[in-house]
Amino acid sequence: MAAPIPVLAALLVAGAGWAGLARAEAGGSPATSDPPAGDANPPIATPSPDASPQKVDEARSTAAAAELTPILPSPQNPLRPAFQLYAEIDLPVMGIGLAFASARLVKSQPVYCAPLCDPSGLNALDRTTAGYWSPAWQQASNYALLALGLGAGALLVIDEGLWPGLNDSVVIAESALSGIAIASMMTLAAGRPRPFVYGEKAPLSERNSGNAGLSFLSSHAVASFAIVTSTFVAMRRLHPGSKAAWVVLGAGGALAAFVASARVMGGQHFITDSLGGAIVGASVGMLVASLHGSPVTILPVVAAAGQRGMALSARF
Repeated sequence: MAAPIPVLAALLVAGAGWAGLARAEAGGSPATSDPPAGDANPPIATPSPDASPQKVDEARSTAAAAELTPILPSPQNPLRPAFQLYAEIDLPVMGIGLAFASARLVKSQPVYCAPLCDPSGLNALDRTTAGYWSPAWQQASNYALLALGLGAGALLVIDEGLWPGLNDSVVIAESALSGIAIASMMTLAAGRPRPFVYGEKAPLSERNSGNAGLSFLSSHAVASFAIVTSTFVAMRRLHPGSKAAWVVLGAGGALAAFVASARVMGGQHFITDSLGGAIVGASVGMLVASLHGSPVTILPVVAAAGQRGMALSARF
């Protein structure tokens, strides 16, 4: 599962690169604005009447030091983007995720039963695919995953515009990378032989490689379902009440299912590897996206009798 990691790394590097430019361009005057991170007067508890100005300034300095630094695109549309990024949270998460996801690339020791494993120890379901090997299906899974990731990013950019779309694409890539990191740790811990080691169709060099012991979980399945789920969350926020999010979920889910199935047909993973990857990917995609709040909050306002309105609270 080496193919998706460079692609996600490129997305994350690109995201980090435009983040500073996007922050520099940020501007605008939302209807109601919280004090921005690093503001000279960050919010603190109401000082007592006899509090000295020096103590108040110290409290504000402490509050300012604790503030997170938002990574924001130009807020030309206050309802975009769908996710709020913070430098102190998202950059470390992406760095850790990239390092963990790359762990499988350095494994070199062969699987314990190489070059040919006995399928009698497999469960009945996985035994049906023991010995599978197909480079064509493997390539199909790589291209489908690449199309899924690029398609999600293109959809958000077309829907929101360049900077908001790139902002939200970073969260999509972060969910996929986080899922791959989790899958990599599970894969290295399990050390399960890939299906092609249970037959002789694959080249001997493949069956004796470190890659032959990285079956459980399927990182392709994890990344695919994480991308679909996090994109679904983004579309629901951007178009509440619309069927667009469900169309994205249906079409993307079908493509993700193809990726997971192609990994089985290619002999890279057992059925249970792909099923487990789908569950982990969907869960991580929902979790990572949900942990990123929206930059804006719209609240109903009750004014005088018979009057109603909406308040827009934005973090810029």
